[in-house]
Amino acid sequence: NYLDRGLEMEKEVGRTENIAFLNRFGVLGTFINNDIRLLRRCKAAKSTLSAAAMFLLYGLLMYTSEIYNTDAMRMFMGLFVTGGFLFMFGQRVPAWDSSYYPLMMTQNVPYNEYLKAKWSLVVIVVFASMILAVFYVFISWELYVAIFAAGLYNLGVNSYLTLLAGAYNRQSIDLNARAKSLGGSNNMNMKALLIMIPQLLVPMAVYGIVKYLAGIYAAVAVVGVLGILGFLLRDRIFRYIATLYQTRKYGTLEAFKKI
Repeated sequence: NYLDRGLEMEKEVGRTENIAFLNRFGVLGTFINNDIRLLRRCKAAKSTLSAAAMFLLYGLLMYTSEIYNTDAMRMFMGLFVTGGFLFMFGQRVPAWDSSYYPLMMTQNVPYNEYLKAKWSLVVIVVFASMILAVFYVFISWELYVAIFAAGLYNLGVNSYLTLLAGAYNRQSIDLNARAKSLGGSNNMNMKALLIMIPQLLVPMAVYGIVKYLAGIYAAVAVVGVLGILGFLLRDRIFRYIATLYQTRKYGTLEAFKKI
């Protein structure tokens, strides 16, 4: 009958939007598929991809002012060239799921898998941005190596800090409002902004100081090692962040219900 045909059509749409390869990863793959659907369907989420594409050109600011031609500012630009999506999408976890977050919690969603799915998506985009940014080699070798080092730092440090900030994020997101997704006051909170300070200042300071004392390759190595160490310690870091989300779960639920 008509209802049965409608249900079959809905199932077919679901299958076409589902990436079958991810199904082999169980719950983790399901969460990643859900986020991919979010990026395809929702204006607010789509705008983070648009912003990430624009941030790829952020390094061209070096031609607009001498202030961008310092070592620290090259690192600053590199963090945004490779981390545009990380900052725009990652810092809004779990707000992307605020509309059905209470339902998720009634299903005893494993926080570790939930967070790893968000992290995996961010890491994939950061890595892709590092590859796409290779055109900076033809503009400035020093800028590109700073971008490369910044990408490693984003992979191994900032990817976790954005999730950590999410534990304090109690602001919902209107998934159909593009403008609000890009920085409306209802999506920002002070603790998330404070966590962004070490995300930017630490690698800028480390890169600038080490380059001044030991040269560009030493600076790239030190910043890169920080990122690699973070990547190697990911299981321990995830356990800590998941515990933090768990302890703050009920406060987050209450906040999402009020909005």
